[in-house]
Amino acid sequence: MRLVDDHLTPVAGRADEEGDADGLGPAARLSGSAYLASDGAGSIYCSDDYRIRRIQLPAAWRAAAVPHHSAAGAAGAAGAQAGAGAGQAVTQLQAGSTAEGGYADGRGSAARLTNYSGLVADADGNIYLADGYKRHHNDDDDDDDDDDGCRVRRVSPDGTVTTLVTDLPGDRFWLSAILPNGYLALGISRAVGAAQLLLVDLGLTPVLPQLPAAADAPAGPPPRSLPADLGALLDAQPDGTADLTIRVGERRFHAHRAILSARCDYFKQRLAGDGFADARAAELELPDADPAAFALLLRWLYTGSATVPPDQARGVAELADRLLLPPLCAVAQGVVAASVTAGSVVDCLLWAAGCCESRGSGRGFGRLLARLKEWYVRHHEEVRREAGPSRQRLAATAPALTEELMDMLVDWERDQKRQRR
Repeated sequence: MRLVDDHLTPVAGRADEEGDADGLGPAARLSGSAYLASDGAGSIYCSDDYRIRRIQLPAAWRAAAVPHHSAAGAAGAAGAQAGAGAGQAVTQLQAGSTAEGGYADGRGSAARLTNYSGLVADADGNIYLADGYKRHHNDDDDDDDDDDGCRVRRVSPDGTVTTLVTDLPGDRFWLSAILPNGYLALGISRAVGAAQLLLVDLGLTPVLPQLPAAADAPAGPPPRSLPADLGALLDAQPDGTADLTIRVGERRFHAHRAILSARCDYFKQRLAGDGFADARAAELELPDADPAAFALLLRWLYTGSATVPPDQARGVAELADRLLLPPLCAVAQGVVAASVTAGSVVDCLLWAAGCCESRGSGRGFGRLLARLKEWYVRHHEEVRREAGPSRQRLAATAPALTEELMDMLVDWERDQKRQRR
């Protein structure tokens, strides 16, 4: 059947009558069709009992001419145009016989196919299938090849059947696809044992065209973006365009007032014309800040991103919180949580708890402290073995936090025992 918009019309054969006759449109007869595969050049291949049939579609149905990679494919397309010019599909035997199944290679009706699955076509008009699926190994109807396993077979455009791979497990119902790299992928979702995927390197050409290699791409400059351009502007300092110098420790950073004011509320307030005396100053000082942490923060302001190393994450988080940059603070806290170990968790806990206390209600550090507590409880055995003296320091400097961790540990172990019952 063919579906166009919401109209369904017959392509080949009849819905009320089975058979094995080739012919034009409704004059053809099909039986037992289960798989369809398109060669991308005007032909559809279908499984039909122990045979493969080719349905040549009318040329008028094709939206545009599609070049074919082989002479046989071009001849098939020409045959479709000649035989189906009236708008009807031509059905003809491609390979196999309705009389018997088997594994014989050969051309057309001289070839033999059995219980095959996974019909797929390449761009040269070849058909590939997994042949030899055995539903019941003790069936009386099975031929003498029961123990030969399943095979990968190719049906060329002229109907020649060739066995390419043998000894695949025959108790699996293989489905196939041709990958862009030319591999034949054979997979099962559920059969004997777990799901399985096999890749066979056959050097095939998929029906869909492959994307050009990177070397074939037209030469030219990379695409421009605002973060990249602002990052380049920052890297170019000092180039005479900066109108503000920020002194952090022994380092001086050249920056642009407009960018800092637009991207950071702290600098917006400090550089406001009617606010601080710093508004007209050519140089600002940022006391008690780590220069390396500020360098990362400045790149975040210019580009919207920055890579925060684990050993600088705490400093960046504190400075970002101080300069009213919650997104960067959250990123740095995430690095702290992701890089915590049994040997560092106590130090991280004490640091996060101190940040919560020094910033009133915890302003952004309460969630990190909760994550670190949970990590400590879940890895308490590792912490007990590796944390060493830091556990004693935890008990001595933060008794309330230690008591809370012990209570959490008791509750966690109780839950674990309940789940094991």
